[in-house]
Amino acid sequence: MSSDATTGSAPNPGQAGAAFCFRLKQERPGWNVLLPVPSKATIDLAALVCGAPEFLGMNDGAASCQAAVVLSERGDARVVAAVDEVGGVSLVGCPAQLTRGALTAVTQELLVFNGRLWRMPPEEFSAVFEKRLGRSLGDYFSSRADIGWSENGFRSGLRQSLERGLFPTVLLLTESNQDVAEAVAHLKSHNLTVKSLGVELYESHGVEIVVPSVLAVTEPGTYEEREPAKLTPRPTPPQFRTPPRSQPSTAGVAEVGAPETAPTGKAPWSDRPARNAAANEAAPVEQVADSGMPESELAAPAPVKKMPWSDQPAPPVAEIEPPPVEAKPVTAVPPAPKPAPPARPVWDGTMPGVMAGKRPPRRSPQDYGTQKGHEQARERHQQ
Repeated sequence: MSSDATTGSAPNPGQAGAAFCFRLKQERPGWNVLLPVPSKATIDLAALVCGAPEFLGMNDGAASCQAAVVLSERGDARVVAAVDEVGGVSLVGCPAQLTRGALTAVTQELLVFNGRLWRMPPEEFSAVFEKRLGRSLGDYFSSRADIGWSENGFRSGLRQSLERGLFPTVLLLTESNQDVAEAVAHLKSHNLTVKSLGVELYESHGVEIVVPSVLAVTEPGTYEEREPAKLTPRPTPPQFRTPPRSQPSTAGVAEVGAPETAPTGKAPWSDRPARNAAANEAAPVEQVADSGMPESELAAPAPVKKMPWSDQPAPPVAEIEPPPVEAKPVTAVPPAPKPAPPARPVWDGTMPGVMAGKRPPRRSPQDYGTQKGHEQARERHQQ
């Protein structure tokens, strides 16, 4: 073993069908025993994918990726584009840390490049890979792919993958947490196929071994799947209802000529039995003749009632009623005419004084402020 073989893949003798990638950090001649133990060292996930693209398909039997280049480096987040043997394009997110900021940056970059690569011309896409690899894609794949690889089939598959879009997405992670679950759920909400690929690092005597594993990411449930909150009903205040009043019975209306018999019961507001309105009404003459009762009993006067505040019998209703008031004709009185306003003096066009050729008479000084002076002033004003 030499330090020239920096990356590669080989079957694991202890597990049938399992594969892993290894890297030599120092040269150790001769045979050596590998006793891998878990390592706490950090690993550059983007460098792992670009150096050994086959790592992406070791655990699911998909088409083996042969070329991978870094498209974006944003802080602790990197996005890698990988191409398999048949021209399929995949996007790989490689967060350096499993923090909320790094996972958010990786998720945003994956969505951005899903839009940029969609319907990109195959020549432009191949130029990006050829610039990073330093050689054409045809020569690069022919040196790495198995025997029987067809360049025409590869170009056709690459064109179809770019035209279709919605590229499969892979998240390379060392472990899973709540932020990872939210990032996976956000990517799947954009109709993307997302795979969470775990990276397990082991170390033994200067040899680093990386084993792929599928992480079980528990995605948060949608809003519809969550249990709805239970509402506590409000206590209803007691409502006081008025007792219903008894209504007259209409049971005997259907039968013509049958006497009405209202049900006797107690009134809801008293303990006494309710009065029967039909008992107070006088029976017709035909019913009296048919009943066979003597006329003396039928013509008996009604019992005299006494007033509750006096021992004297109550007067008849006719005596209580007031005598009728005679209506007197009402004579309409016409309204009094309004007095006419006083007539205003008419000006004859002459003006007293020098302008009219007249001079008003002089007033004696002794008449100022006296009754005579006022009368003289009033006469001059009327003139």
